[in-house]
Amino acid sequence: MTLLIAPEIKAQFIQCVDSVRANPLFQCNDPAYIPVCGCNGITYRNQCVAYNIGGVSNWTSGVCSGIDLDLFPNPIGANSELSINLSFPEFIYGNVTLQIVDLYGKIHEQRFINNFNRISIQIDVRPMMSGIYFLIIRASNGASAIRMYSKA
Repeated sequence: MTLLIAPEIKAQFIQCVDSVRANPLFQCNDPAYIPVCGCNGITYRNQCVAYNIGGVSNWTSGVCSGIDLDLFPNPIGANSELSINLSFPEFIYGNVTLQIVDLYGKIHEQRFINNFNRISIQIDVRPMMSGIYFLIIRASNGASAIRMYSKA
C-alpha cells in the first residue's frame, strides 16, 4: 500500500512594492491622468506609472486621500499651455484655491474652483517670463499640494 502525502502548501505573500521592478526612468507611453491609489498609500498618475515606476503590485482606482495635483508638460515650452488635473478621493467634492507663484513670491495666476471631484484646467502661461514657478493648491478640506515647474 502506498501512502500519498500532499505536498506542503504555503500561502504566497505578495509584497506591496517590488523594488527590483521599480524603475524611475521607465517611460510610460500612456500620458493619461487616471489616478490610482497604490497599496503603499501613494497616488500615481495611472496604472503604468504605479506598476513600472513605483513598482506597486496592486492598487485601487482613484486618489488615496487629500487632493491629487498633476500637471503637464513640465518643463513648459514658450508657446504651450499648462494642463492641471485636480482630483479628490472618490465621492468627495470640494473647493480649492489655485495659485501660480514665482520664486520671488509674486502671484501670477489665482483661481477659485468650487464643488468638484475631478477637474482639468488649462492655463495660458505664454505671458509669463521664463523661469521657475510653483503651483499651489489649497483645498477646503485642509489638504494642500505644491508642484514646481519650469517655463522656457
